[in-house]
Amino acid sequence: MASATAATTASLSSLPFDMIKTRIQNMKPDPATGAMPYSGVLDCGAKIARTEGVLAFWRGLSAYYARTAPHAMIVLITMDALNTAWKKHLL
Repeated sequence: MASATAATTASLSSLPFDMIKTRIQNMKPDPATGAMPYSGVLDCGAKIARTEGVLAFWRGLSAYYARTAPHAMIVLITMDALNTAWKKHLL
């Protein structure tokens, strides 16, 4: 349960930043004016919220969770097993 909770928290809190990062990485200049669509991180976030709504930051949450949940679970379970082995064999 702790691993699933950690994965949920990680997904909900990091997905908006990942979306902004991806939009900035994929932006291309306007063919007519040559201007870039976003001037920075805050501008990108504001334009997404204004044009697509605040919930757009969590679009694709299920796919993002499916990618981060196994990682969080494996890391936490592995760390628990290593700590147990450390205490049992070396202390």
